[in-house]
Amino acid sequence: MSTTELRLEKSFEKRVLRTLQANFRRNNPVLLRESLWANGLSHEQVDVVMSLLERDQTVSEIMEALREQGVFNNTAS
Repeated sequence: MSTTELRLEKSFEKRVLRTLQANFRRNNPVLLRESLWANGLSHEQVDVVMSLLERDQTVSEIMEALREQGVFNNTAS
């Protein structure tokens, strides 16, 4: 993995993290869904995030679930 790819990967992960954190300050499911799509998650990945939120998962638990799915491992899709 090149340095540029590594930076993009971390940037993508940080964008998703910031978006999830913002949801806990202003809970708006529609805005969260659209923001996660805009940040690069697929519709299926967003559905997973939304279902985890419905089960009262924390941001760190959601981020760990996304990491386990390999969401942040492949930035060249």
